[in-house]
Amino acid sequence: MRYLTIFCLLILVVSCSGEKDECEVAPDVSGSAVNIEIEGLEHELFASQTFEEMMIFFTNHPVLTREFFGSELYPSDSVLAAEMLNRVSNQYVDSLLHDTKEQFGDLSELTSEFEQAFSFLKYYYPDFTPPKIQTLVTGFGSSEMFVSDSLIVIGLDFYLGPTARYRPPGIPEYILERYEQSFIVPAVMLLYANRYIAEDRSDNTMLADMIYYGKKYQFAKTMMPCTSDSLIVWYSGEILDNVQENKDVLWFYFLNNELLFETNHLTKQKFMDERPFVSEIGDQCPGRIGSWVGWDIVRSYLRDHPEVSIQELMANPDARAIFNQARYRGGS
Repeated sequence: MRYLTIFCLLILVVSCSGEKDECEVAPDVSGSAVNIEIEGLEHELFASQTFEEMMIFFTNHPVLTREFFGSELYPSDSVLAAEMLNRVSNQYVDSLLHDTKEQFGDLSELTSEFEQAFSFLKYYYPDFTPPKIQTLVTGFGSSEMFVSDSLIVIGLDFYLGPTARYRPPGIPEYILERYEQSFIVPAVMLLYANRYIAEDRSDNTMLADMIYYGKKYQFAKTMMPCTSDSLIVWYSGEILDNVQENKDVLWFYFLNNELLFETNHLTKQKFMDERPFVSEIGDQCPGRIGSWVGWDIVRSYLRDHPEVSIQELMANPDARAIFNQARYRGGS
């Protein structure tokens, strides 16, 4: 996926991801083209071999130090500096740095993916200003990602994929599957969706949560129209196919158990939160299934109301009205 010269514009049938998902209708965004540079700070970090040099690194990157390294969790920056010095001198972490260079190269592919997504975001929201993007390798010691309006920091060592020598520890296998390069930009777009979603905070129903996440997925898909649905919803292609084929069963379960207007937090968690599977439905039903059904409802709504723009969808806080107007019937 290179720059705008081979961008997916007004394509309905050709999949740019190489998977079977078709591109959604996409406008010509060449007039909103965004150019970015990704700053790889891993080299500067690993070059900090003394306490004084590490403290200078922190001074030069205060937001990163606070938000990505979590400096406020340490008694002092000195303690954090000592820990980071220990990490960058560790042979195992040095191997991670080498593997990251091999995997991501000059970051041109990641840069292109961000430029494409940000160009769509600039097209739909002209006031959008692309943030600074930085990368790091920390030996899985900090966070995999930090996203704000002005800064994105990506811990590249978390995203080396299933064939990497080392994988992030303590992460369940079903979640670890999404820790590879192709998920980075979709994950950022899902986080950016939060800035544009209007919601009725007095509505505590599961339906409101479902529509909220459905709007997030639709936002990300709109900004990345040729990206596979599986990368956006964080399901494997096989799981996504299974969900699609059985959505009438899923919908019957939600209706039969009167879940749409459920407000009990513990009950909602079972269908909205991360789980290896939703045992209440079956061991082939993935976690977060309520979020996916929410996306299916939102897509049904947009099919019935093609005049509604992504901006209007995101600005509509009335989840119940969206649901009613979607006339959603699951598999029918």
